[in-house]
Amino acid sequence: MHQLHTCIKISGTPSYPMLGIALLALTLALTGCSEEASGGSGFTDVGRGEPMVVDSVLAVSIFDDRPDGITNTFSAEFNDHVYLWLLWANITEEHTIEVSWYSPEDELDDPPFWTEEKNLTSITSDKITWFYIDLPDITGEWFVEIYLDGDLFERSHIFWVE
Repeated sequence: MHQLHTCIKISGTPSYPMLGIALLALTLALTGCSEEASGGSGFTDVGRGEPMVVDSVLAVSIFDDRPDGITNTFSAEFNDHVYLWLLWANITEEHTIEVSWYSPEDELDDPPFWTEEKNLTSITSDKITWFYIDLPDITGEWFVEIYLDGDLFERSHIFWVE
């Protein structure tokens, strides 16, 4: 009778086909095999030439036309104002920016706590603007909305007053 011997060779180089199979199995395990879609995507051409907000933040102050102390939480103990800083691109004509601040006490149909409008033009097509409100006594979750030319929604920010 003959004896059967099994030999396992361990090499210093990895087995690439086995690594590929292991990565494929791991990918399938993590992503699942569901038939239902669970996400989506979209795209747009940003160089359309339309005015747009390139960046915006909330901050505790503005220094040399830049936001200082970027945050979304404000406290009467430390802050006097809530600043909204905006960087615009493609400003080639005169436009109107409207900023509306909403308090936690406002209902959906109520007018905003504070609204302000500014006219905007630029000789370079880029522009920095900022708005602010005095830190209110009303604590809770606030939000601010930015509109261009009356009805074109640009973006919003949520912040908290403690």
